[in-house]
Order: sequence, then C-alpha cells, then structure tokens
Amino acid sequence: MKVKSYKTPFNKLILDDLKSNNIKCWIAGGCLRDYFSGRDIVTDCDMFFPSDKDYANTRKFLLDNGGENIWESDNGVKINYKDSTFDLVKFHAKDPTETIKKFDFTISQFAIDGDKLYYGNTSFDDLRENKLVLNYITNPFSTLKRALSHYGKGFFMDSDEMAKLYTDSYLMSDFNLEAISPYEADQVKRSLYNFSGVTDEKVGMIMSKWAYIGVGLGLIGTYAYLGLLKSNKKTLLVGSLFTLGGLSIGSYIGTREVEKLKK
Repeated sequence: MKVKSYKTPFNKLILDDLKSNNIKCWIAGGCLRDYFSGRDIVTDCDMFFPSDKDYANTRKFLLDNGGENIWESDNGVKINYKDSTFDLVKFHAKDPTETIKKFDFTISQFAIDGDKLYYGNTSFDDLRENKLVLNYITNPFSTLKRALSHYGKGFFMDSDEMAKLYTDSYLMSDFNLEAISPYEADQVKRSLYNFSGVTDEKVGMIMSKWAYIGVGLGLIGTYAYLGLLKSNKKTLLVGSLFTLGGLSIGSYIGTREVEKLKK
C-alpha cells in the first residue's frame, strides 16, 4: 500500500469543512476510480469513518447544511449534498489503508482524507490499462456482480483473474460445501487456464458474458423456487444449487465458444 500528500476537488466540496469541525473521515472507492481515470463521476461517493461518533457528526453536519436524506438503513445513509451524493458507511476502520485493503478490485483501492492519498501498489497501473485485478474476495457472487458493472465501464478481466473468481464462486461454502468436489473445482480452474491461441482479454470477455448469463438464470430459478415455498434450509440449499448450476452452464457454454475461436 502507498501513501502520498494529495489535494483534490473533494477538499473544497466536503473534506475541508468536515476537518474544520474535527470530524475524521475519508472518501474511498468507485468515485475516486472514476476521478483518477478521467471518467465522469456517476458513482456515489462512499465515506468511511473510524468511529460511530464521526459517522453521526458527519450525518448531522450534512443535514444541518442543506443536505437531503435520500435513504437510511442499519448499514448507513445516503445524503445529497451540494449536488453530489454521499454514502456514509457504518462499517468502520481505523484508517483509510484498512478500508481499501478489503476492496475486491485494485482499481478501486483509492482513498483520500483531505491531506493524503492512499492507494494500492498496482492501482494506478491497473487503472491505466483498464484491468480488473482481484484484491480481496468476501462474497464471490457480489464480486461477480461488480465485475459486470466494471465491464460496462470499459474494464476487463484476464483469464488468470477469471480463474480465481470462478473458482471462489463455484466453491462458495456459505450455503453448501457438498455441492462440488475438489476435483470438479480443479476442472473449472483448468478450463480457464488452458486456453491457447486466444487473447486473455477476449477470453475474459467471453467467459464473463456467459458466467453472468448463467448466474442470472440460476438466480431466476432460485427466486421462482423460493416464491413457491416458504424459505427454510431445504429451499435455501436448492436455491444455491440453482445458482451454482447456472454458473456451471454459463462456464461450459463460454468454454465452447472460446474453443471455436481456437479452431
């Protein structure tokens, strides 16, 4: 992780005002990814805090100074302030470095606190090359969803990174450890590593497309099934198998499409 002195337009917009009110906070994630890549900032600005006190004081400051509460939940609050939208996050960390260490992609590993910029070792390089490189996976299905969003912004994931994500998705153990054997997991890895004669970018785009289609079909099956029965352990297990089955079908079709390119 790297740190350097840095000022941005976010200082004048919000950070300097909060600092003058003895509030500790930092902005991190997608809005800085867009800012540093020269893209239009269409993503809400995520704000993080070291304590509940700083979170509450920021919320109060924004609302007392013309901010509009868009929605609020146990996880945080979304406030429109000075024509920008800020998501105040309730998951606290001791400092910006601790926050961005758990971001799933290196291109989003940016944080600013008004005085310094915190960023990953390869974040600027990966952002310059529009590469999706995995940093940390908590929930592989959530990371798949975010990967799809990044593809729409012009980023891509090469076959090595896809292998990591596909394997984690396929082995997701929160629902059903028995759904897949280690041998089957290894086959998923090999199917992604053993492509030859096709560029990593092309493989990533093809496999990503079919993975999302497969997961989407699996989720549709899950919701349809859970809609007919009351939610319990059995329906949750069947729902997870629907999703894993959809991902497997997507991976198979994607593999066949890549094999056609090799011929």
